[in-house]
Amino acid sequence: MIKRVTGEQCLAIGIILIGFVMAWQISDIPENAGYAGIGPRFFPSLVVAGLIVAGGALLMQRRHRDTPDTILSDGEDDTEQLEAEEDAARGPADWHMFAIASGSLLAHMALIGLIGFTLAGTLLCFGICRALDTKRPAIDLVLSFLLALGLYHMFKILGLNLPALITGGFL
Repeated sequence: MIKRVTGEQCLAIGIILIGFVMAWQISDIPENAGYAGIGPRFFPSLVVAGLIVAGGALLMQRRHRDTPDTILSDGEDDTEQLEAEEDAARGPADWHMFAIASGSLLAHMALIGLIGFTLAGTLLCFGICRALDTKRPAIDLVLSFLLALGLYHMFKILGLNLPALITGGFL
């Protein structure tokens, strides 16, 4: 019996294909184009590796069900019934969370040149925390700032310039 490809499997295959297309495109980046010590292909290669690994993990993930995929007693395939039960158990999409997360990302992209990486990154991270409805917003804000500040200085150590709030400053 041939099983139907599920939406999750199509998504996983799509993610893997995007990773391979990006890997092919990375070969067009000249090696000597960057001014940083690590080269211009390093971060895109990390993204490609993450996409391929995540797509492979999603593809290999097995669904945990109470009953195995079998043929029902009347001879019909129960795949559609099981998918409908999974959709019902998953519940409706949380569009409020999606709107907050998307707005945070858009605000980050719009503000990074104006207020610098550290503050824009803080707003992005804190916005994601708000979208996930965490219970301690004060701690989220402090940890978001520390994470963004740490990333800013890590990139500075690597020789990559990020927009700063004060030119040549700490932020």
